[in-house]
Amino acid sequence: MGQFFKMFFAALLAGIVLMVLPFMVFIGFVSAISSSMNSEPPVVVKQSSALVIDLSAPIMDKAVEDPMAIFTSFSAMAGDIAKPISLRELTEAIARAKDDDKIEGIVFAGEGFGGGLAQLEAIRKAVLDFKESGKFVVSYANLYGQGDYALKSAGTHLFLNPNGMIDVKGLSMTNMFYKGFEDKYGVEVQVFRVGKFKSAVEPFLADKMSEANRLQSRELITTVWDTLSSAMAASRGWTGEQMDYIAANRVGYSASGALENGMVDSLMYENQFRDFVKDSLGAENRVKYSDYVRYMPAPKDGKKSPAPKDRIAVIYAQGEIVYGKGQASQISEKAMRKAFDKAAKSDRVKAVVLRVNSPGGAALTADNIWKMVEDIKKDKPVVVSMGNYAASGGYYISCNADYIFAEPTTLTGSIGVFGYVPNIKKLAAGHGITTDAVSTYPNSADPTFFTPVSDGLGRIIQKSVEETYAQFLSRVADGRGMSVAAVDSIAQGRVWSGVSALKIGLVDELGGMDDALEKAAELAGLEDYSVDEYPKFPSSMDQLLEMLGGGQKTDDARVRALVGDDMFQMYKAARDASQVKEARVMARVPYGMRLEF
Repeated sequence: MGQFFKMFFAALLAGIVLMVLPFMVFIGFVSAISSSMNSEPPVVVKQSSALVIDLSAPIMDKAVEDPMAIFTSFSAMAGDIAKPISLRELTEAIARAKDDDKIEGIVFAGEGFGGGLAQLEAIRKAVLDFKESGKFVVSYANLYGQGDYALKSAGTHLFLNPNGMIDVKGLSMTNMFYKGFEDKYGVEVQVFRVGKFKSAVEPFLADKMSEANRLQSRELITTVWDTLSSAMAASRGWTGEQMDYIAANRVGYSASGALENGMVDSLMYENQFRDFVKDSLGAENRVKYSDYVRYMPAPKDGKKSPAPKDRIAVIYAQGEIVYGKGQASQISEKAMRKAFDKAAKSDRVKAVVLRVNSPGGAALTADNIWKMVEDIKKDKPVVVSMGNYAASGGYYISCNADYIFAEPTTLTGSIGVFGYVPNIKKLAAGHGITTDAVSTYPNSADPTFFTPVSDGLGRIIQKSVEETYAQFLSRVADGRGMSVAAVDSIAQGRVWSGVSALKIGLVDELGGMDDALEKAAELAGLEDYSVDEYPKFPSSMDQLLEMLGGGQKTDDARVRALVGDDMFQMYKAARDASQVKEARVMARVPYGMRLEF
């Protein structure tokens, strides 16, 4: 018998080794690839170079590394994989290139713009500042989308393929509604909300926009378009009437129309464009291009200068505000608490810039983050820099900062609260499925997919929503130095642009991340400082191991790329509804709202 157990455990151990060894070899191989990709030597920038920038990749305030990128390393090195772009790294590269004698200009390559409106504003400002050096900024494409063109029109020269097009058309805002689907298939969504403009749950209740929602949407796109169109008109030397004519008639739909109306400087093919760049650089043989991603100007003395001792912590709050651990692309209490704790405990950190790019989400988490801001600003000034969105819960976590910056095109406000609970009782009954239950008290049973919210529980949930809204108003009133009544008059769930938010007192100034850093330094009395960025996200290897363990959720960006924007909105609404196990109180912008630019 002893011999039997000896052989049994030996065989078991051998089996485990055979199972684990290939996995460990695989992990080692992946790690080696990852390390080799991350250990590229610094680029030596040659004289008469052009900084090449492709803005078609996803642009994020803080780029999050994709754990799957290590499986596509060869494609990535070949240029087939578009890695996310860090907004701050990009604008810093443009600023450095302005003073770099080896860089003669910027060449915008590729088609499309992978960012949002506030990111567009930030990059455009960096390009306009770069132009002050007298260097060129040129663009070429077969097709310019509106966002792409709004940015690249800030350059010195614009070129288009002779058969290409420029789609400048104005703005529109589309909402998707599910009421007809609910009625057809016996799905019911019970809603609890506060605020006449709180249209976040309107898609579950109607088949078109309410008048209040239509009003706020029209005013929103009008103020945002005023900013975009004014910028394009200024860059191309158009009057307001010319800008309106170009957009209303979409004259850029043909290359000839684009040229006749001054949207481009010339029509040419790509090889002709390359010759133009070559002539612009005065290169005798070939142009020396420097990809901005690998652009790292070497210090004049060959050594890196030491970073200033004083620091400003930049804390990124990007994505939807969620309960629990969350992902790198979401705002979770755990990640935020780690970031604020590190900034609070560091003697070197003298101020905090909270970069908010969020449509909102879980109200409880938002209030917990609000408290983190409240605590840290007792010792260190906090300045908020708003990105594409800082609305509802995104505004909640911003409202009590010492100073708030928004871009003119930032979507903010949406001070309102809601809760919702879906059920499929009618659908289930149609297929012979019913439920029954017993409870110790009338309100003991939580609603399920098969049972609607009872009247008693509905009153409890509605009270919770109203209390949360009252607290939201109070937080904003205290943070902005306003009365609760004054906040309520501009709240009610209404969404505002950055321009409008400045007028009504929700923000202090229009500006971007650089402006926020300067203000933070001013409030902290700093003349020289370096920047620490938080939260610190796991490495690619850590994320990969988490995925293999089943801990990583599906990446929304991958789903969006696979099914497109419209189907993604339906998928996300259905997924969020399916995950509701109780009436969670939410503070976020409308489901399905999409600003098309």
